[in-house]
Amino acid sequence: MDTITIREAQRNDMPSIVDACRASTTEEEMVGFTAPEWGTFRDIKKLREIWTSGNRLKDDYEVIVSERGGQIVGFLVFKREQEFMYIDQVNIRKSEQGKGVGRSFVEHVERLAIESGLTRIETDTTENAQGVPWKSYDFWLKMGFRDTGERLKTKWDFKTIPFVKRLS
Repeated sequence: MDTITIREAQRNDMPSIVDACRASTTEEEMVGFTAPEWGTFRDIKKLREIWTSGNRLKDDYEVIVSERGGQIVGFLVFKREQEFMYIDQVNIRKSEQGKGVGRSFVEHVERLAIESGLTRIETDTTENAQGVPWKSYDFWLKMGFRDTGERLKTKWDFKTIPFVKRLS
């Protein structure tokens, strides 16, 4: 199996990022877990509108990609806050899920956080109206994140579940 390479995304990666996002989950799977307007990474035009320069999006979000065999198999969006690193989202092609790509992404962001002098990483996932968490819930626990126990209401028919991981 080819090794996983993680690097900063570039503007010319946008079509592959959109393709990876679409290959990570179906529209049907997302029903009840996301807001309709959250499809930015599934639409090249919307993604172009928020891409600023280098691997940066508006509001200082950064994008990194994971490659295997020269093909982008996933991407992660994060932001460096003053006191912590925030992972906004991770999308990995279904064919690559369970093969270490997500773990490599998290380990990469942990290294960046530690190099920046940060001691924690935060992220979140969603829970639908029936109380079922999105498929990433168990992944975050496996990566050492702690469910804060909060369930934050949104204006849509789902809640947000915050996670935190302390770094040593």
